[in-house]
Amino acid sequence: MTSPEDDSGDRAAAAQAMEADEAKLDPDGELRPALGRAPNADELTLWAGMASDRREAALQRIAVLRRWTEEPGELTAAEAAEQADVAVSRFYEIASAWRADPTLASLGTYVKKPGRKGPRLSGEAVNRIQALLPRIVGANSKMKVGAIAGLIQVDPSLEGMKLPHLNTLRTMIEREKRRLRAEELVGLRPGLDAVACNLVRPDGRHHVVFAVVDRTARFILGFSVGDVRDSRGAYRRAAADALDRINRNEIPGMPWADKSERVDVIIGDDEPAWQEARSDFRSAEKGIPFELIIGPRRYGRYLRIVAGTTIGDLRIWPARTDTDEIADGSLTHTDAEATTAIEVEVAKHNAEVMAQSVADGADRPAPITMRILKFIARQE
Repeated sequence: MTSPEDDSGDRAAAAQAMEADEAKLDPDGELRPALGRAPNADELTLWAGMASDRREAALQRIAVLRRWTEEPGELTAAEAAEQADVAVSRFYEIASAWRADPTLASLGTYVKKPGRKGPRLSGEAVNRIQALLPRIVGANSKMKVGAIAGLIQVDPSLEGMKLPHLNTLRTMIEREKRRLRAEELVGLRPGLDAVACNLVRPDGRHHVVFAVVDRTARFILGFSVGDVRDSRGAYRRAAADALDRINRNEIPGMPWADKSERVDVIIGDDEPAWQEARSDFRSAEKGIPFELIIGPRRYGRYLRIVAGTTIGDLRIWPARTDTDEIADGSLTHTDAEATTAIEVEVAKHNAEVMAQSVADGADRPAPITMRILKFIARQE
């Protein structure tokens, strides 16, 4: 028999051997940060045999798939498919395979995982499990992963289906637990969004709210009113407003995350100004994605995630954001009057979100979160 000390020594030796293989097969160290974990032996072998253009495509596809599965609602299927360089129908197939087995071999471009045996996982079963995870994990967040797996295995909606191996199921549950914890923390994925509201300008057009929102914890961090023809200026004011609220500690106890992973901007009609800003940001902050959302029907996307169809009692109108539609017979508001009215509704929204929050985060934003806001606020 082997002693516990022998087992420990064997595991340490195996870990050292794997690290040595990783250093040889991925000398640039690209695969580990892309996957968010240590690559396994099969992945390292597959990676080592890829041409450089396929490696680049793999890294891009991994980033898209992780965002699609770990940050639901952030991308449309069309946007994700475009970034992954596949048709939408093909993207759904790849995403299903990735959910079932998030490894390099599941990307849909290369070869099957070496040594893989047995029947292919049921895509329908995986999709049903993904639909169950938020509800079951959210309602039983204090339970151990194995116990949650047991609840999923006996769920009536999965009766008669071939389920993934327990280890795969545990991985899916652990990933969902991480996602749910992150959703409660502020600052992880700030987004800048613009949307028309039911307040009317003196010229008869709808006022447009420009907001810095937290897409995970659902807070509105700052806002301004402005015009989509100068979204750069409007977001500059919104970021300055967010900084002011943070410095005043407007919402005591707000649970801040210890990092910001990315920032996304739904831009107006001034794309050149944002292309320049993005270039400047990427030069200043290496490794933090700063993406511009420029597709059709983009306005209001993040505000709908955090607030639905109303901010407090203020109705928002995504479809009217970039039009010159005149609202006949409506009471009009100057910019200052609209700002005051919106302030009341933002305070109401944030108070409701805070009352529902059970997260335990940092007392202050992470340095990177503050740098992001200051960058947006000061850029001319």
